[in-house]
Amino acid sequence: MSKYYYLIAGLPEIQPDDTKLSLKLQELQQTLQETLTKKDREIADLIFQQYEAKNWFAFLKDRDVALHPLGISSSEDFEEVVTQLKETENPKISTVPSYFPMFAYAYWEDKPLFDNLSWDDQLMVLFYKSALKCSNGFVSRWFEFCLNINNLLTAHTCRKHGFDVHSSIVGDNNVARILKASHSRDFGVSDFFPQAESVLRIAEETDLLERERKIDLLKWAWIDENTVFEYFTIEAVAAYLMKLEIIERWLPLNKEAGSAIFRELIRNLKSGVKFPGEK
Repeated sequence: MSKYYYLIAGLPEIQPDDTKLSLKLQELQQTLQETLTKKDREIADLIFQQYEAKNWFAFLKDRDVALHPLGISSSEDFEEVVTQLKETENPKISTVPSYFPMFAYAYWEDKPLFDNLSWDDQLMVLFYKSALKCSNGFVSRWFEFCLNINNLLTAHTCRKHGFDVHSSIVGDNNVARILKASHSRDFGVSDFFPQAESVLRIAEETDLLERERKIDLLKWAWIDENTVFEYFTIEAVAAYLMKLEIIERWLPLNKEAGSAIFRELIRNLKSGVKFPGEK
């Protein structure tokens, strides 16, 4: 197991209420590419893969789209992948996650991989399936924790606004399966998701920005609890990445952003409702 004494000793201390950063996430991403072993770099890359996945779908819809800077591939990289997928029979592509080609073929042929889910959510299903198989237990549990939070908040919003929960829950772990079938007041997931009560209490928060803030503090606490004895390991590096991501997300947020988050949530839930012939 590799130790990263110099890397971690040199990282600036961060707190959840920081309003300025001396180290940006993109700068750390570049440093990790140059510092981590190949195996540990793959773990760090997985944390950025959700940006890569969103970039992939955005590129499939519009070749000229501006990609998120935290994605790993450039437009030229994606263009090369698309060329191989369209011009080569059974292409072997190692430059993007293995589920990207499957998603692209399904999207081009308009054959959904998962019924009743938007294309965005179908891609997230594939992302989480991949992330939950991560060989690093801490990172794998982190993604399942985030998936459970997102799904429980989604189920709560669906119930409150009368949307179909089946077309909005992502993934097929125990919590996701229970949420799709549950009619109980507390959704009945606490056996598999101990933080469910805390999430549901936060879900009742009427100030949407405050709700987002409390969710991120819950995530911060989870990271701390699960890395108590990690000092110079890849888990410590991953924990710092996760925390830096939380802080950086908050730097531009304000009340208007909170309203935008809610509108985006409702838009995504509505997009899960499909009509004949709709793509």
